[in-house]
Amino acid sequence: MKKFFVLLFLFSIYSYAQIDTINTIELDEVKINSIKLIYSAQEFPGALTIKQIDETWQGPSLSLQEYLTNIPGISSFNSSNYAQDLRLSIRGFGARSAFGIRGIKVIVDGIPETTPDGQGQLDNLPLSLIRRIELIRGSSALRYGNASGGVIHIETLDYAESPFHTFGIRLGQYSQKQFEYTAGIKLNSTHLIAHLNHNQGNGYRQHSQYESTFLNLKVNQKINSKSKINLQFNLTNSPIAQDGGGQTQSDIDTNRSLARDRNVLFDAGEKISHQKIGATYSFHQNRIDIKSYAFASNRNFMGKLPFSDGGIVHLKRNYFGQGSDLTYAFGSKEVLLRNQIGYAYAYQNDQRKRYINQEGLKGTQTLNQWEQFSSLGFYFIQQIEWKKWLINGGIRWDKNVLTLEDNFISDGDSSDSKNLNAWSPQFGISYEVKPRLHTFINFSKSYETPALSELSADPSGNGGFNSSLGIQEANTNEIGFKQKNKLISWTLTAFHIDTKNDLVPYQLEAYEGRTFYRNAGRTLRKGLEADLIYSLGKKWRLGATYNLSDFTYQAFEKSGTDYKGKVLPGIPIQFGGFSAQFTAHKGWFIRLESNYRGKVYTNDSNTSFSEGFWKQDIALNFPIDWAKQSFHFVLGINNLTNQLYSDNIRINAFGGRFFEAAPERMIYARMFVKLR
Repeated sequence: MKKFFVLLFLFSIYSYAQIDTINTIELDEVKINSIKLIYSAQEFPGALTIKQIDETWQGPSLSLQEYLTNIPGISSFNSSNYAQDLRLSIRGFGARSAFGIRGIKVIVDGIPETTPDGQGQLDNLPLSLIRRIELIRGSSALRYGNASGGVIHIETLDYAESPFHTFGIRLGQYSQKQFEYTAGIKLNSTHLIAHLNHNQGNGYRQHSQYESTFLNLKVNQKINSKSKINLQFNLTNSPIAQDGGGQTQSDIDTNRSLARDRNVLFDAGEKISHQKIGATYSFHQNRIDIKSYAFASNRNFMGKLPFSDGGIVHLKRNYFGQGSDLTYAFGSKEVLLRNQIGYAYAYQNDQRKRYINQEGLKGTQTLNQWEQFSSLGFYFIQQIEWKKWLINGGIRWDKNVLTLEDNFISDGDSSDSKNLNAWSPQFGISYEVKPRLHTFINFSKSYETPALSELSADPSGNGGFNSSLGIQEANTNEIGFKQKNKLISWTLTAFHIDTKNDLVPYQLEAYEGRTFYRNAGRTLRKGLEADLIYSLGKKWRLGATYNLSDFTYQAFEKSGTDYKGKVLPGIPIQFGGFSAQFTAHKGWFIRLESNYRGKVYTNDSNTSFSEGFWKQDIALNFPIDWAKQSFHFVLGINNLTNQLYSDNIRINAFGGRFFEAAPERMIYARMFVKLR
């Protein structure tokens, strides 16, 4: 299979070389916002993918995973367990997460969605409003600090060319129901977008019910010809998200849709409420650019885990941040220099309480502590544009202060503090080999602190931080090629990453179902990423991606066992896929995706693994204009061939409960109407 992918890619490059000799049309530059400095996508000296999302998106819009397929470098798990949230991994960063996102910075409309300690949740993301995704696949600590092994920069709808109202409904198997309403208002230079969404379902597995409602408001105000401000507000309420729990292979073979009995007994799951308010400001005059953001968020979380002691968690989280950068360009057409200075401040305050889980009922309190994480970073970036060369480099310093105040002192005072400061340099060069063909090299250093929830998970049973956990560091080297014209685009990237003190999850018999963390010495990550997009006229659009990874422990011992040479668990050794879209008369189109995920080891010893598989999804979109209004109907089938596979891998889970069965074939339908 690997040879087939490689041969296909090389053939595609050869085909493009023939086309390029006759196609001399120059393309407009595509500017990218996640990099902070001004680039075209082709010039950027790093691995980057930009994906545009149309409002006629044909997926079921249940998870961000749908929007990230066929993007190289990123793998995803756990799209159907709403209590654990989507788990994303870019070049292995993020694979350790027991729930939510770790090691990857998520930015939504210029506002960090990732907390200062490196945690990220996507349960408040308005999927139907997503219009653009920028994915940086390499280290980005220079620009974003902690937990920036990769960056997902999301932009949602913020302009209304004319007033509109959109009503939509989605229905699917397993009692899925989704209702949404979006309104756009334009008043001179003011644009207002309001979005309301309600989503509920029973889930594929037993004890997997979910329900959520959220409201999203955005105001885009042009102040004058030089500046604008964007205001946003998000309110999310999820009263129920049940957790069916991990499964052994035997459980899946017997009845893959059943929940783990302990998860049912202890009513495992969560409920949350989340509020966020933020603002971004931008100013441009001649060669000066100023950008700034500020935000404040509040999250109230109640979780139930499948064990007794400390099995109910109540978390109240407040976090806020502010950052700005100033860019000044000077020089001539021959040599242009851009200098940028910036800072970012963020503060997180968690009140964490634990109680005895008495088969789903709250019992005696076992933990009560306040945890704070403050981060202040300063960075300087310089860019030189000279003829066909672009040289970019910079350095960042972050001061991270962690403190803990123990309010449950009947078992002793476990108050604690940590300083986890770090330097993050980066240097990259891009060169235009010939029109529309660029090559680049990039060297960078990144770091990742343990999240507060990981530090508070101490297997000793005491309060306070787990003193054995330290900061994870990574040195990344990458080289790549990218080429694009109106017919075809392709990229090829190779990377080499040395890490030390990797954060690795594990479970214990006494706390089966609870995840702890340890540092794992050193790892070596080598990989290859390739993608291809080919347009055949206006009707056909074809795509292919391929990823090959060789991620191994170089120094890691536990319980007297040396794991040197073992493959890192939770990361596919190979993954990729194909896509094809045919657009017919009057905008009707059909899209087919076929995605492959290779073998995934589930534990450090590599004694257990999940087999590789192919999965196909198909969707048909047919628009109808009637009475001057636009109606869209979507009919789709996920997992068309009814492939049986595991949607999630619980790394190093106790008792062999590494797996969570994915839904079987799922049919869904969507209808929305846009009134103008």
